Amino acid sequence: MKRLALTLFGCVALGAVLMGTGCNRSERTADPAAPIRFAFVPQIDNEEGYVGAYRALQAYMAPRLGLPVEVVQLDNANAAIEGLRAGKLDVCNFSPWPFLIAEKKAGLDALLLTMAPGGEPISYHSVLVTHPGTGLRTPEDMVRRARELTFAFEEPVSTSGHFAPRTYLHSLGVSPEKDFKRVLYGTDGVTNLLATRAGRLDVAALSDTSLQRAIARGRLRAEEVIVLWKSPPILSTVIAVRAGLPAALKEKIARLLTELPAASPTHWAEVLKQYSSPSAGYLPAPPAALEPFRRALRDVPGLQLSP
Repeated sequence: MKRLALTLFGCVALGAVLMGTGCNRSERTADPAAPIRFAFVPQIDNEEGYVGAYRALQAYMAPRLGLPVEVVQLDNANAAIEGLRAGKLDVCNFSPWPFLIAEKKAGLDALLLTMAPGGEPISYHSVLVTHPGTGLRTPEDMVRRARELTFAFEEPVSTSGHFAPRTYLHSLGVSPEKDFKRVLYGTDGVTNLLATRAGRLDVAALSDTSLQRAIARGRLRAEEVIVLWKSPPILSTVIAVRAGLPAALKEKIARLLTELPAASPTHWAEVLKQYSSPSAGYLPAPPAALEPFRRALRDVPGLQLSP
């Protein structure tokens, strides 16, 4: 699905970011006034919310940083990882699995996490869904009949659509590529969800927020799919910066984002529109927050990163 184009002052297209004369790995040192580039990948069915959020973020950050701020809309996490690796992007939000990939390939620091109103990090869930016609009602049914079933992950870099369900299947003793009749990778959870509702897939993985949003927007009725499994809470958002940015600049970005809700409630109200869950702001990202994901990376076949 083609993402909406983001058109606003100071915004650049992906092609210009990756191929043009924008800042490279050394430009930040050579030119302290080089733009700071914030990248984002909008969720399906919430493109407009993301566009407004990043327009507001740009308006808030630029005068306070004292630097030009550019925002870049991307189609997927892979594009963000490549842009960061090439030094053409500076700040991006990731869920934990693509963050770990980007950390390995691009050299990133986890700066902040989104914070729930209670002060804890925001979380969400992965779900496995089927359609009533399969006769599946429990994960045990799925395991018993795996040889008959077509199973769909989301894109390989998805936390809720690949990392979490693959980790869960491993805990059940299921090797997806060996045990299911067929394994596919979709471009996004909503596409997989609608294909499951239509009977073209037997079981699909996606986030509970994608499922809830699709139901709320009338794309399907709740009774048209069955949730076989819901994961424990998954850390929602890691705000990451290129490791090569000067420490003082990273600290300033973190401070300004942490101050945002109180410093500019008007901008914050717009920034909130990108989030599926209520948010009260941002909190520092402790290294321990990502340890469960690092353990799974070591232990679960099919998740190991290439050298």
